[in-house]
Amino acid sequence: MASNIKLTRDNAVRLIRNQEVSCPNCGKAILQPRYTFKNQNTEYMCPVCKEIYHPCKLI
Repeated sequence: MASNIKLTRDNAVRLIRNQEVSCPNCGKAILQPRYTFKNQNTEYMCPVCKEIYHPCKLI
């Protein structure tokens, strides 16, 4: 499962700023932080399709 294929730079910046972004893969849900106990803006996951995005690697 490759990540960041459909994530654009604008969406990555919005994720880092903690703004809501819908999943670029399925478009059904809003991306949520993958972890609640460590750096929350480094990895995001779609609750519907379980795709993981790394916005910091894209920028």
